[in-house]
Parts: sequence; C-alpha cells; structure tokens
Amino acid sequence: MITAHLAGSNTCSAAGITATGNAPVFKLCRRLVEAGHDLDTPMHVYRGGTLALTVRSIGEGARLILRESTSGRPRLALLNGDVASPIAFSEAAE
Repeated sequence: MITAHLAGSNTCSAAGITATGNAPVFKLCRRLVEAGHDLDTPMHVYRGGTLALTVRSIGEGARLILRESTSGRPRLALLNGDVASPIAFSEAAE
C-alpha cells in the first residue's frame, strides 16, 4: 500500500515523488510506475487526515486522465483516448 497526500488542488506526493497538474493523483501513479513500483500496488490518497481517494492499483491509475466535457464536469478517460468507467462517488463526497 502506498500512502499519498494531496496539497491544494493540484499537487500529490508519495514515496518521495511529487506530481503537479490538473489530475495530480493519476500523474503521481505514472511517476510511481516509472520509478519501478509494482503496478498492482494500491494507493490511499489523503487530504489532511481524511481519506479522499482510493486507487485500486497504481498501474490502473497510471492509465487514466481527466478530460473536459461539454457538461462542465470532467470525465475520466484512458490515455489512449477511450472513455473510462465513470467515477463512483461515495455519499459523503456528493
């Protein structure tokens, strides 16, 4: 398990690696994979002391990006351009 921390809306850090951008968790997954971490490793992402996001595996997270949509709500997409499964929001996050 990797534990990551969000700072603001565009920075995420774990294991001595920091990613900055509009989807820093997914960018961090790519950097962790590039650094040699096991693709199947899950990651918990915290904002302060609160668990904000669970990534099933960093390999899966590394394949995802956020795309703008016409509805104004970002959509998950795969790096190859295909649309990914929708994000499942918990009731507490809605």
